[in-house]
This record gives sequence, C-alpha cells and structure tokens, in this order.
Amino acid sequence: MVRACVVFGIGAVAGALFIDCLMPEAFGDYPLGYAIAMLATAEQQVAYLLSRNQGMKYRVLIADDHAIMREGVRALLLSDGSIEVVAAVDNGRDAVRLAAALKPDLAVMELTMPQMDGLSAIRELVQRAVPTRVLVLTTHKTEDHVRASLKAGAWGYVVKDASAAELMLAIHSVAQGKKFVSPAVAERVVTGYLSADAGQAGAGSPSDVLTPREKEVLKLIAAGRRNREIAGCLSLSVKTVEKHRANVMKKLDLHNTAALTAFAINDAALSAT
Repeated sequence: MVRACVVFGIGAVAGALFIDCLMPEAFGDYPLGYAIAMLATAEQQVAYLLSRNQGMKYRVLIADDHAIMREGVRALLLSDGSIEVVAAVDNGRDAVRLAAALKPDLAVMELTMPQMDGLSAIRELVQRAVPTRVLVLTTHKTEDHVRASLKAGAWGYVVKDASAAELMLAIHSVAQGKKFVSPAVAERVVTGYLSADAGQAGAGSPSDVLTPREKEVLKLIAAGRRNREIAGCLSLSVKTVEKHRANVMKKLDLHNTAALTAFAINDAALSAT
C-alpha cells in the first residue's frame, strides 16, 4: 500500500487536504508524508480537532497589510474560545520581531507585505529557530507561491476566498502539528509534481542522476516501505537507507514522500527498471 496519498473533498462540502510532513532525521522510519481522510464538513473537522486539544489555548499573531483583513481575522479567531490573539501587525519585519519576542504558537501571515514580505519573514523565523508555526493566508493561488511557502518553512497555506470554517480548520490543524493546504490550491501542486517533466520528452530521464542503489531505494519508498523495511529488503543498515534517501531528495530537489512517490510513478525509465 502506498502510504503517501492525497484526499480531496467533493462539491459544496469539500474539506481540506492535510499533509503531515515528518522529517526522517528526526522521526526515524516514519513516512515523510501522509494524508488524513476528511470528515463530512470543515465544521465537523474543527469540532473533531477541538475535541483533541484537551483544553489547550493557542496564542496567535496576525500579519497582514490590510487593516480590514487583520480586524476580520482577529474577530473570527476571538470567537473561538481556544484562541488568543497576542498581536496584529501590518508588515513582515514587525511580524518577525514580535514572533521572536512573544513566541506565539501560530502566525497567520500574508505573503505580500511592506518592509519584509511573507516569504522572507518565514525564512527569518526558521533561521532564528523561532518555534512559531506559520500559516500563510493570502490571495496568491499559484503553484509557485504554494511550493515556495512550504519550502521556506510554512506549515500551511490558505487562500483568502476560503470559508471561515476552512480557515479555522487550518489554524487548529497547524496548531496541532498537521500540515494544511487549501483544496483550492492543493490539486494544482500535486498536478505540478506529476507533470513537472512533461515538456522534457526525448530528453534523458531525471532519474539518470541516481545510482542503481538509490533507484532501488526510491522505488521501495514509492511502494510505501519504511526505512527499516527497505533496509531489510536490501540488506542494508537503516542509517545507510536514510543516507540514500537524503541523497535522492537532494539530487531530485524533492522534499517529501508524496513528491518522491509522484516522481517514481511518473518516471517511465525508473518504472521500467
């Protein structure tokens, strides 16, 4: 069974895509990414997550250059008894400064802001090792913006035409350590992974940069095998498998199991070996 999967909602009750990205160097042989099946509605998913937070109160910072958005998001969050808004700012520089000082659990952040844009702010927070998780809330819907945000270190991505229920779902998901991407943009990202080399017909396969052993490891990852299982299949140590996995991700510029699986499925040369 392939463990890296994508679950989309259907029609008016479309829910959200959860992606839980666990770093292999920190979590051993757990899968790097998996999707959680959605409940019937975003409201029901919020209720489910609230039932799991065991009375915890989340501290949130809001960063958006439009006052009406800041106030609207603040009002929405304050309607939730489990959320405290600790600050609201209109630029990325103040967002970084206050996040470093106040260390909120979560920052809801726009990408386009004065003084310092959202991407730069996310990178700065990661570089400073500020524990605040960033949820991007933006008008940008392109695959490039989503991938750049997640690569920079954002934990979630929500577009501004999402419903209030979806935003609350994203906030509670990220606060509980789950990656979240709006359904409105998630399909574009996955499609982009699958078609990334569509325009390279006739060229050498991207997997040609991999050694034979790395190709074997990649195929087993795509088949849903854990590091320990791969080690057993190939008579290797777990540490050696982890090193091969890291080399594959670096060479292919891929950053999670979902991307590795999509690559392996889409690469004809790899499938033929």
